[in-house]
Amino acid sequence: MRAMDAEEPIAAEIGGADGVESAPGSVGGGGAGGGRGGRSVARAVSGAGAGAKLGSGADLQVGTDPQVGADPRAGTDLRAAGLKAMREALPGVFPEGDDLDLRDGRLGEELVEIGLTSVWGALWAREGLSRRDRSLVTLGILIALGAETELRTHVRIARTNGLTEDEITEVIYHATGYAGFPAATAARNAAREALAD
Repeated sequence: MRAMDAEEPIAAEIGGADGVESAPGSVGGGGAGGGRGGRSVARAVSGAGAGAKLGSGADLQVGTDPQVGADPRAGTDLRAAGLKAMREALPGVFPEGDDLDLRDGRLGEELVEIGLTSVWGALWAREGLSRRDRSLVTLGILIALGAETELRTHVRIARTNGLTEDEITEVIYHATGYAGFPAATAARNAAREALAD
């Protein structure tokens, strides 16, 4: 099932417009072979793909081993955990079902799938910090990076995770001392846009 066109900007923000670094144990990130290999890996992570060979010097065989794409700490499928975390963070944005296709057929179409497993599955689904605390940390990082596109989405996610507008405002104010006034001003504008929707 393909996500609706109106949701594509949000889906793009989830994967990160500025690029996603691969987390340990994930496959992806900028550059070589970004076509079908990434798709096969995404399917292998969800437990649905047949093996796919990947380049980069060493041949890595991704097959149907139940440990491929699994989080060894929790024994969970990272794609399923990521879908659950994303749906909880952005209620009503992504249709139900495990067959959700986040690709759009355009350049870099695997980016959201990579973010789904390596960010939402491997990080947001972890225990150790509450979702509210993860939102606070994420807002601060995005402000410092000047990542306004992602910040707009994460302001909405922060509200879902229990942060008030006053608390989001305090994060922006606090960022002036560490990320600078221009970054905080840009963050304020992005937050105003996000909260106006």
